[in-house]
Amino acid sequence: YNEGLVDAELVPQGTLAERIRIAAAGIGGFYTPTSVGTELAEGKEHREMNGRTYVLEYPLHADYALVRAWKADKFGNLQFRLSQRNFNPIMAMAAKTTIVEVENDVVEIGELDPDHVHVSGIYVDRIVKIPEDGIWSGAKPGI
Repeated sequence: YNEGLVDAELVPQGTLAERIRIAAAGIGGFYTPTSVGTELAEGKEHREMNGRTYVLEYPLHADYALVRAWKADKFGNLQFRLSQRNFNPIMAMAAKTTIVEVENDVVEIGELDPDHVHVSGIYVDRIVKIPEDGIWSGAKPGI
């Protein structure tokens, strides 16, 4: 970063979430009052609507999304549980390539109840099943 090889951008959490969400939805941008009057708004388009100033924010696409799911089928349909349902669905949809690690079972196509599928397999590129012992390599715990 200090050598100018990497760009960094400070983004308020709500704006970050919305930028990812609109990327997933295919929306070209949105206006927010969040950063008006701060350094974060410098150089960005401003628009006044109904007496209030807004800043234009653009979608934030990802090259890769690393997502954790509770369960998946072999097509890539995903079920989440607890906090996995927070940003995992929109990240999977906003990324060019989505890699999913699955905690529980990877079941046959048709075994997941469609009413409980949180992300369609069309957004999933790779599935990795977490081993029973949770160890990814030949290394032993504590090594």
